[in-house]
Amino acid sequence: MTNLLHLVPESRGFDQKVQAAELQYLFKSTAAQTALAENYVGLPY
Repeated sequence: MTNLLHLVPESRGFDQKVQAAELQYLFKSTAAQTALAENYVGLPY
């Protein structure tokens, strides 16, 4: 989550593009949103 939401001053252009692509995928994909939510708050018992 930290790598996804925070900019790293030492990151290069490629790393910044990967971060932006991952964030964009998360915004557009219901499956990615569900997986993130399950992993962030825990899977149901």
